[in-house]
Amino acid sequence: MRSPLHHEKYEFFLEEFKELRARKGWNQRELAASLGVGQDIVSRCESGKRRVDVFELALWCQACGTTLEKFVQRLDKRIRSNQLPGLLRPDEVDGTE
Repeated sequence: MRSPLHHEKYEFFLEEFKELRARKGWNQRELAASLGVGQDIVSRCESGKRRVDVFELALWCQACGTTLEKFVQRLDKRIRSNQLPGLLRPDEVDGTE
């Protein structure tokens, strides 16, 4: 079985994850300071060298002014736009960003 770190959907996760910070207008240092972690942690997470758990993701979303729910909806939309099965059931998908 292929590693989740190299799964195609995880690449979409990393793209959306980086855009989370970019939409806030922050560089890695600014996000790191907001989270109380080192810039190297942000860099390793964004590059896929370090996995992010759901609790960390929720904190990052909060720091960047969004919710975990909105992040997952945007990720689902990105995945579906690349002709892959999404993360959410069709009745859970709404027209967010």
